[in-house]
Amino acid sequence: MEKEENLKVPFLETADDNYLYFIDKSLPFSNQVIYKDDNECLLNVRKIYTDNIYFGVSYTILNFQLGMQHHFKCKDRPLGELSVVEDKDKFLSIFLSYDYVHKKLQPHSKHEEVLFNLPYKVFFCFNKSGRYIYTQYILDDGRVLRGLYGAKNKEQLKIRLIEFNGFATLGPPTKKEVIAYYEDKMTSYANNQISVSTDYSKIIIEHSTQYDQDWSDIKRRKSWLNTQ
Repeated sequence: MEKEENLKVPFLETADDNYLYFIDKSLPFSNQVIYKDDNECLLNVRKIYTDNIYFGVSYTILNFQLGMQHHFKCKDRPLGELSVVEDKDKFLSIFLSYDYVHKKLQPHSKHEEVLFNLPYKVFFCFNKSGRYIYTQYILDDGRVLRGLYGAKNKEQLKIRLIEFNGFATLGPPTKKEVIAYYEDKMTSYANNQISVSTDYSKIIIEHSTQYDQDWSDIKRRKSWLNTQ
């Protein structure tokens, strides 16, 4: 009897310091990912709500060189639009078109860590000609911030300052600009947020703080499976 009950819900919760993962042990891992290539797997796409208002999308990538990374895009970005997030084909189409999202270790670009003595890692990305492209932050909890996009000339800078709400530079940013961008994003993250995995996400991922609340995406999924 115990065996039958265990087989009915063959799932395992695994956790790092900040996130919980809900994975079906009875299926091959590769059958549960949303997308996979030689460099990485897209594990989960989840909608983020702040005070019950849609705020943007988070998605988790397992990069075979960089490890687990949790990305976020606001709802005003193409990848963060709700109609895109809820449609697997639309989401993948845009996701795969973003070189800076999908292919972080391109042969024509390089990441250089900047030693600003901050409580997070900062990398500047340059193209093959040595021109600054963007800044990438890797936080202690695995989240990745990417922004402060570089412009190739003053005309492009004017456009990018509008596109990215004032966070763009002509050449590598200063330490002050790096900190200002980080603090702006952390202010947004500090709001009361919950995540809801998309229907096409077979692996469910949520922050450990959400799992401890009354409403948990993982617990909801387990409850639904128990009724099947």
